[in-house]
This record gives sequence, structure tokens and C-alpha cells, in this order.
Amino acid sequence: MRVLSTNSWPRSGLGKILLTALVVVLFMVVSRHYIPSVHDSAEQVVSKYAPELHIERPRPSRVPFEEVLHDAPEKQILTHSPSAPPPIPTSSSKLSLRGCPVIPNSDDYLISMKTGATELFAKLPEQLLTSLRCVPNYMIFSDIEQEMGDYHIYSSLEDVSDKYKYSHRDFDFYRRLLDLAAKGQDLSLMKITKQAAGSAWDLDKWKFLPITHKVYTEQPNVKWYIFLEADSYMAWTNVLELLSLYDPDEPWYLGSTHFFGDVAFAHGGMGYFISNRAMRDLHRIYDGKHINEWEKRISEGCCGDVELAAILSEAGVNITSVPGLYGESITWFEWDQGRWCEPALSWHHVGSHDVEALWQFESKLLTQEVSHYVYKDLFHKLVEPHLAHTREDWDNMSRDRIMTGSSGLHPDEGRRYKLKTSVGDMDEEEQEDALRDLGDEEKELALDEGFYMKKMRWGELSESEQEDAWNEFSDLEKEAHTSLGACKAACEDWDECIQFFYMTDRCHLHRTVRLGHYMHASAGSEDGDDDEEPVRTTSGWMMDRVRDLKDRVGTCKSVPEWMKDYAENELTKHDE
Repeated sequence: MRVLSTNSWPRSGLGKILLTALVVVLFMVVSRHYIPSVHDSAEQVVSKYAPELHIERPRPSRVPFEEVLHDAPEKQILTHSPSAPPPIPTSSSKLSLRGCPVIPNSDDYLISMKTGATELFAKLPEQLLTSLRCVPNYMIFSDIEQEMGDYHIYSSLEDVSDKYKYSHRDFDFYRRLLDLAAKGQDLSLMKITKQAAGSAWDLDKWKFLPITHKVYTEQPNVKWYIFLEADSYMAWTNVLELLSLYDPDEPWYLGSTHFFGDVAFAHGGMGYFISNRAMRDLHRIYDGKHINEWEKRISEGCCGDVELAAILSEAGVNITSVPGLYGESITWFEWDQGRWCEPALSWHHVGSHDVEALWQFESKLLTQEVSHYVYKDLFHKLVEPHLAHTREDWDNMSRDRIMTGSSGLHPDEGRRYKLKTSVGDMDEEEQEDALRDLGDEEKELALDEGFYMKKMRWGELSESEQEDAWNEFSDLEKEAHTSLGACKAACEDWDECIQFFYMTDRCHLHRTVRLGHYMHASAGSEDGDDDEEPVRTTSGWMMDRVRDLKDRVGTCKSVPEWMKDYAENELTKHDE
């Protein structure tokens, strides 16, 4: 083969021009038919030169809603920032595949979770891994706006008037948080400071109203708004079963009813529910004049959930009580006959361990195709296996009767001692206050005879009154604090006692079952002498009485049937 040498290249100018033109023409032909253009897409190139392969260009971020539901990766979308596209709930089928309950019409519910900046990374991760994992539509609020991985955390205080945020003493802690956040500091370190002790609580009362307004303005067409805190846990299938019985086009404000003075309010930590109609009614009076009045009241008041209830009342929305919302964790919860067949809705003051235990319990139920449960079911799985005749280094939270002997501070704190008290020297207002807790017949008798039997705590008694009260104790009660055996005997002697707790010179008795928690033996004495024996604690349950409790209750109604009966009764009251 002859190789083209430099000597073969045309030496004349015309020859060089002709040869160069030929090369250019050949390159254009080849590039047109054999080399992909820089403007060709990847799929165009592959389909032209390798038709047996198939690829797709990644979808753009803004695509039709139906396409996202079909092809969305299994990643929880928290919610949207004001500049982002609307939130896209994960479909129920996707949730089911991930071990979550299939929640019908779950896009009709918006969950608001409230937390604090100092505890964000301590409480929120467990919620995102468990309870919130199966919720397709929620917003998380903290003291300040933050980011947590892929999750946007909204500021619950952004809309509070500047005159309070930047001058009121309740916001000293808030301003410190902003300063440290701007300096890139770990905000959880603020939790251990003296400043955080009272200030975080003072700040919390300002969050309720702005959060309520924010969730409505962000998503005004949601049927139900569900509010809870980061140390709460909700049984979503039970909650949505309950809400399905109430019309969201009626002004509903549902929760566990408490009273602060004359204000009936839903306790914030236990969770509460506000219908779309109630939100619309609130929004109609949400103007500058009212906001000024409300913020002034909040600045002088104690609690955000109380003030929110008062504000809703101004909008014509009053609380309706619902069952199953409690302020205890599994550790503190009292398992008694009255709650046995009640559907579980929420828990409060739960730690990560509690959240995980409840999540695992629900997940195992789902494998048995069971989506609803009552407190009895929780007792059988999470509590009963840990009960025993005695358990060392354990505090089962027995508190109804506390026996410490005649010289102790609380010989029987759970008992009330009746003392003859005159009402003849009281004016009308004092009499009304003193007789408030008496029945009508007792009040009438007290006014006729001029005295009543006032119930007193041990610490309210004089020394002579304490001596008289002590003499009325049985021998078993007097000796209960002396040993574990004596404490157990006192529990056996009291018909209502179902569990007991003992430590040196203390015996506690209780009427209901509580699980309690591990209690580490304290080393040494209070004055620091490590040679002293460690203080040990022992708890015990009267297992025969626990079994009797279970037998007395019998079979429970199904959750849908129980809730339907309850709701119909409440709706009748509401109509009246």
C-alpha cells in the first residue's frame, strides 16, 4: 500500500485549495450521517445507532400530577416552600408497599407537627422514620426556619408582630436562637442553659395561632387539619376512622377537653383536629384589629392552646370532646377497665423508644391485615409481657397511696382526711368556693348545720390532727414502709390495690396497672459516701388481680362500631 507522503501534497496554491475543499465536504457528509450532533438527545443517538437499547431522558421537575404519582421514587416529600410547586402526596399504594396502612383519601388531611429548635434533631428523626413515614401531607414547625436533610422546617413565629418578636421578654430566647443560628452554632446546646428552662415554654404559647393560620393559607382546601407535637404519637388509622364520622363542612374543633378558668380547650400535646369549615370561620375574622387584640392576650396569658380555643370561640367554633387522646406515654399510662375497649388515638410525652415500640406494634398488626386497635391490644403486646410478681430496679409509678411512716412527709398522700370545718363565719363568695366540690345535698346539709367535712392532705394537717389520723391506720398500713414483704401485704389487704413499689422506708400502692420503667440503683448515700449500700427499688404486680381485670372486661366492639356509636351520641348533643 502506498503511503501518502508530504511530497504528494499539492505544492501549488490551487491544488491546496481543491484538496482542502474535498476534505471539508467529506467531513460534512460523514458528520451528517454517522456522527451525532451536539444538539441530538441521548435517546435520539441511541435509537439511531443502537436501536436494540432503550433509554429515557429524566423527567423535568414540573410534570403533570398523574405522572409523578405513577413514577415518583419512594421518597417522602415534606411539603413545599412558597416558591416550590405544590406538594405531591405519596400514593396510598406506594405507602402500602412500604409497610404502611392504606389510608383512604389521605390527601384530605394535613398534619402539623410542632417542635422546638433545641430538640429538633433529638425528636424529629424518629418521627420521620416511623409515624410520619406513612403520612402523605404534613408540615413541620419549629421556633425558626431550618432545614433538616431534605425536609424544610417552617418558622412558627414568622408572622408574630415585630413589636413582640424584637422587644417582648418572651422572645429573649428566640432572639438568642436567631443569633446562634446566624453564627452556625448547634442550637441543641441551648437546651441545657438556665435561659432555656422557662423561656422555651414562654415562647411556645405564641406558636399556636400562627401555625393554625399558616397551614390554612398554605392548603385552604384540605378537609381536616390535624395538630400534634414532636413528642406525641398518633394512631393514624384510628384517627381517620373517627374523623370520617364528622362533616368537615361543619365547624368542628375536636380534642381532649380541659378547662382553664371558664375556657374549654383541647390540650395541645394530646393532639386536636380542626375542620375546614372551622378554619374558614376563623379566617374570616383574622384581620389586623383582631390580631392586635389576640397578641396582647397571648402576651399576658399562660398557654397557647387555651388562647387558641378562646379565639376559635370568637369565630363561633367551640370544642367537642373526643376519646382516646391522652397525655401519658406507655410508661405512665393507666390501664384500667374504663379505657380497655377504647380506640387508641394518641400518646404524649413519648420518647424515641416509645415511638419505635408503637410503630413496630402497628406494623405487626398490619401483617395480620388488622388496621384498627384498642388499648386492650396494646396492653397484651407492650405491657403484660413485662409484668411480674416482683421486678428489681424498677419503678412502676405507683402513686395512689404513699406510706412513709408517722415521721414521713407523706404517710398516705393518696388519702384525704376529713376535718369538721365551719362555714358560718364565711361570706357568700367564700362559702361558694369552699363548697364547690360538694353535691347539692351535701351543700344544703352544710349550710343548714353550719359546717362540712373538709377533705385535707396530710401536709395540711396540724401535728395533733396528723397524730389522730395516724391512729386510724391499720397495723398493716403502719408497717407498710418497713420492708418489701410488709409493702406487698398492705397491697394485698387493700382490695383496690393492683400493684406496689418499695424502696427503703417507702411503700407506694396503686389502683390501676402502670408499666413504669427501669430505675438504676443509686450508688452511695446522698452525702456522697460511696461506701454506703446502693439504694435499690422493687416493683410488683398482683398478677391474679391483673387477670381478673382482663376477665371482667370481656369482648370489645370493633373500632368502627365503637366510634360510630360514640360519634352519633356526640352529634345528638351537638344538634341540641
